[in-house]
Amino acid sequence: MDWLPSLYFLLAITVCRGVRRMCGIFGFNFDDHRLARKMCNALRHRGPDEEGYFEDDHIALGCARLSIIDLKGGRQPIYNEDKSMVVVQNGEIYNFLELRRALEKLGHRFYTNSDTEVIVHSYEEWGDDCCLNFNGMFAFALWDLNEKTLLLARDRCGIKPLYYTQPGKGRFLFASEIKSILQCESVQRAVDLEAFHYYLNLRFVPRERTLFKKVYRLLPGCLMKIDGAKSLIRRYWNLTPTFKKYSEDYFVAKIRQTFTRAVKRNLISDVPLGILLSGGIDSSAILAFASKVSEQPVKAFTMGFGEGSDEISDARYVAEAFGADHTTLISKANILKEYPKMIWYADMPKRNLYPYYIMTEASKHVKVILGGLGGDELFGGYEWKYQFAEDVERERKAIPNSLTKTLSKRVNDLIRYTCRHGSIFDIEHVHQLKRVAHFNDNLNLYLLVMSLDEIFHKECLKKIYSRKLLSRKLPEVSEIFSKYFQNDYAFMDQIMLADFSVKMPDDFLHVEDTMSMANSIEARVPMLDNEMVDLAFSIPSSFKYRERDGKYIFKKAMKGILPDKVLKKEKRGFGGTVGIQFSQEIGEYAKQILPEGHVVREGFVKKEYIENVLRHKTSMDLIKHYIVVWDLLAFELWYRMYMLDQSPEPKLNVNSL
Repeated sequence: MDWLPSLYFLLAITVCRGVRRMCGIFGFNFDDHRLARKMCNALRHRGPDEEGYFEDDHIALGCARLSIIDLKGGRQPIYNEDKSMVVVQNGEIYNFLELRRALEKLGHRFYTNSDTEVIVHSYEEWGDDCCLNFNGMFAFALWDLNEKTLLLARDRCGIKPLYYTQPGKGRFLFASEIKSILQCESVQRAVDLEAFHYYLNLRFVPRERTLFKKVYRLLPGCLMKIDGAKSLIRRYWNLTPTFKKYSEDYFVAKIRQTFTRAVKRNLISDVPLGILLSGGIDSSAILAFASKVSEQPVKAFTMGFGEGSDEISDARYVAEAFGADHTTLISKANILKEYPKMIWYADMPKRNLYPYYIMTEASKHVKVILGGLGGDELFGGYEWKYQFAEDVERERKAIPNSLTKTLSKRVNDLIRYTCRHGSIFDIEHVHQLKRVAHFNDNLNLYLLVMSLDEIFHKECLKKIYSRKLLSRKLPEVSEIFSKYFQNDYAFMDQIMLADFSVKMPDDFLHVEDTMSMANSIEARVPMLDNEMVDLAFSIPSSFKYRERDGKYIFKKAMKGILPDKVLKKEKRGFGGTVGIQFSQEIGEYAKQILPEGHVVREGFVKKEYIENVLRHKTSMDLIKHYIVVWDLLAFELWYRMYMLDQSPEPKLNVNSL
């Protein structure tokens, strides 16, 4: 079959060895020898195998390394020929061999087999634009000793993280995780109130902000240049869809070819490797490919919650079909036991940190794990969103524009009245009204289906927020997504663009990275290979969602490769049922600590709101409020660990917080 890898690739797996590693990186621009060690220690889980440092009169750089390939070589930092440039990297440059050959032809001399060394030579040759040549997942810091400039960069999709702060007096710090930056005593700990506003509405903190005031993310596809007291951030890559008018057969063949190369780039490893297997099409496709080139059964890992919506039986079917060595984990009870630890590793409060459990299990067997994250955003996996968009487009054609404008104004007035004078439990009623109010507004319609959570009307927020937030002019949540709707793309394409650009990196990839690195595992995402991303955004949405079938074109490409049962399977989300978990465990703990907790005492949220939800009779109609209370519980635990407890080893026992 033409999708299978060639003999050349099988040989390449054994001979094309480079020095690759997952790491935690950090640095700062002032003199403090003790701080470098403290920052490194805070990242030890990301790189337990060894550490490396560079220090001169202007900069300190460091790296905690997790060895994956060429286990004895390639210690960071890495230099160029005359040691006038030095770099530390978290991640992998998958196309480093091609780049190395090109650079050697241009006269560059290499002293390691490391993908990281390609960065310094590429910078020598092409300057800041070198990032455009890298296909991989990476965050790096490069110090130019001659120019006295620091370059920070992050991969196109935001797979690997990078945070920074400028606490004053010309000081600058960066690290792979915020907890490393907080080792510096001059970095003050305070909550960013706008970030909290986004967190409560979106259930994650989007874009460059974090919940820590004045601590920021470098955005995906961006680089930052530090030159003395000056700093400049710019995009080196923008996602610009270029939809092609090609045939279905063309796209099917192109997906098979591109996916083959993408997975191939992710399979090289000198340590045990496995696959996170959900039983869905993306992870099953990765397993199908890997099983064809592996001499031993591929290790696969699946997690469930002991509920009817679990996918363990589906994953077991796929594992048996491809002869995988399959491990399953059922997480039924006592979610809270590990919850503080998960939040600590995540740096920010989150509800859906479940991957921690399966990563913990997988870490007993492997050091590298491949997963299907990104496939839904690229190829149209969220069917309810696209059906919504399709229904809206059809209704717009049937209803006169003059009528919808009048109706929209009157319904907006009704929403304001209901939120102001009604009950907080009218949430679903208001949600339905919003569809009419925003009938001709793709941006605000997107917010209705972006997730299964709720973005609250500002009048409703007055019943939730307390003095600290009510005293501020807070931004509209919609502003975060507005740029993705200022184009003439189809509504469905706009949804996919917004999902890929915001929720995927700032929510899903953040969880994937932090929960895997908490267990010293390298998580790879073949779907987000540069070629796959470029191809996906050349395929119009009409090929991705067709006749109520999501991932239409990707399924066609996998026909004959995956069993029909997998191709016909309905999509399910990963995570336990909110209502069940809330009633069994989370709700009771929330009753114990939230009404008198810091989220109330410090003026973030009204005690009355929390008590109204907690004392109301349990009902599935209150799911969205249960989600909010759960998120507030996560925030409370985070606040106690990060704002109140500033010891190097935080209390991670839920009973001690």
